[in-house]
Amino acid sequence: MIRAFLVGLIAALVLASPAAACKCIDTPLSKRLDESDAAVVGIIVAQRPGQLRGAPQKIFTVHVEQHVKGDLPRVIDIRSPSGTDCDVDVPLDKTVGLLLVRGPNQSWLATACSVVDPGYLVAAGGEPRGGPVKVVIGMVVPGLILLWAFFRLRKGARPNLPGAPEP
Repeated sequence: MIRAFLVGLIAALVLASPAAACKCIDTPLSKRLDESDAAVVGIIVAQRPGQLRGAPQKIFTVHVEQHVKGDLPRVIDIRSPSGTDCDVDVPLDKTVGLLLVRGPNQSWLATACSVVDPGYLVAAGGEPRGGPVKVVIGMVVPGLILLWAFFRLRKGARPNLPGAPEP
């Protein structure tokens, strides 16, 4: 009896099909961001059913809090598959990062693989700010200080400080 049970259990495990799940490509977020058409951090404020050529979809209304890539309006609609392993499953009124792709009818598309941590998305999409300005200031300020010091040294002028020895 136990032997038959163990044989049946092993056969069930061997013959079992793998679980279906959305397969996301394991690439760094910075590369995924480069490959996307737009990226935003926002809050999903509404969700409604929709269809595209007979295929069920979910349409999410997103209030954009921060643009990471692309110039999108403050409120956008995003289409996602419905009834598949790659459905976007995000609760309403939660801040989320989204990597978006432009659809053929100019709509924005997302899947479960498009949902990312908002903090990581902002960090990956943040461009260095003021790089050339910092370099110029870093060169000009010391240059001006050295120029002033050489000018004062050539002139021979010394400040008349209280308590300093007489020249």
